[in-house]
Amino acid sequence: MQQTVISTSSTKTRFLLDSPGPSLFECLLPTVNLWHKTGAVIIGIFLVSLLAQARFYLPDNPVPITLQGFGVLMLGSVLGLRLGLLAAIGYYLVGMLGIPVFAKGGAGWDYVVHGVTGGYLLGFILATGVIGYLSQRGWNRGRSLWPMLIGSLLIYAPALIWLSVFDFSWPAEGKLLSGAFYPFIPGDLLKLVSASALTGGLWHLVDRKK
Repeated sequence: MQQTVISTSSTKTRFLLDSPGPSLFECLLPTVNLWHKTGAVIIGIFLVSLLAQARFYLPDNPVPITLQGFGVLMLGSVLGLRLGLLAAIGYYLVGMLGIPVFAKGGAGWDYVVHGVTGGYLLGFILATGVIGYLSQRGWNRGRSLWPMLIGSLLIYAPALIWLSVFDFSWPAEGKLLSGAFYPFIPGDLLKLVSASALTGGLWHLVDRKK
């Protein structure tokens, strides 16, 4: 019994330390060069910026529901760890420099560092990295839902810490989860299923080309 437990633990460790496989982007475009990678990162930044403008607000909630999360899921699952992170960090920095790429045309140092959504923006970077890492280690095709689920939850880790540390007068005391987490779950599930279906279809296309 003990040997079985050790063997299972060893398998999980090897999975996490395995060399990464090709990303979906690299499989769709096998002859990838530096120009292709640069273009993919720029397009990723642009698409997330565009998706951020599709938004609506819940009553008494300053954090909008946007399609940014869908874009973040796609960055990690399509571009993989390195390119996905470059795109996510690039998006963050471009907005910090004053280019209006965030929801409702938000931008600038104050928006990123002192704004109520600052933690969510950091969560986008964390989620992209984890999704890209897991996707390149076999959690793709029919299993792409799981890294996306983990990534979706990780968006809220820095967001909730951010809202707990800084005083934005929102959410009200004792209502952190009911204000900053629970209302977004239905939309996140829809984005999660949509992104998983899209990447699954793209992987199917890759497999048909073999």
